[in-house]
Amino acid sequence: MVLKTQPSLIDQLRPALSDDRVGSYLKAAGFDPDRALALYLWNAQIGEAFHLPLQAVEVSLRNRISSAFAAVFGPDWWRDPDFRRIAGPERIDDIELVVRRLTDKHRVVNTGQIVSGLSFGFWVALLQARYNPKVWSAQLKLAFPHLPLGKARSDIAYAASRIAFLRNRISHHEPLIRLDLSAFYADAMALLEWVWPLKARWIRPHCRVPPLLRSKP
Repeated sequence: MVLKTQPSLIDQLRPALSDDRVGSYLKAAGFDPDRALALYLWNAQIGEAFHLPLQAVEVSLRNRISSAFAAVFGPDWWRDPDFRRIAGPERIDDIELVVRRLTDKHRVVNTGQIVSGLSFGFWVALLQARYNPKVWSAQLKLAFPHLPLGKARSDIAYAASRIAFLRNRISHHEPLIRLDLSAFYADAMALLEWVWPLKARWIRPHCRVPPLLRSKP
């Protein structure tokens, strides 16, 4: 008589997680199914923990950038023809999408709503070199008074692009287990120090990322 064995928990969960996703965690766990599931749960927990520093960076950075562009193009900088000419079609499409969403919801279309509705990728794009002559050549030190000596717009842009990459992986529920998350956390907190040091000092004691990094299965 052939005894039927009960499928393992990971096999029972496989249809809900997908073969590719399960395979990623099994490979990282040395094909230990219990450790693979522990890594899966840890991945969700560390992604959740990163929400606080990433949210702090995103909100602070977009407010600094918006102030810099308002100083050049006026309070409604996103409407200004000169800005729109420099920004190009892709950025204009980003703005018009937010305008449509606000209009459809019968919300007031103003700069505050536009700023909060635009994606992090939009703000990273506004740190590109194409904005140097009109904006950053004069506004960089005013918008980022805490930027360390020797650091430039390109350093902010690079750090912000790394944070955007991590943010996108987390928002799409992608595995983080192969990433150097300690380096990403250091990047996020360093960028927040450049943008708003008081905010960095305020949130640091509340960040759960460091202890979770130490408890990785």
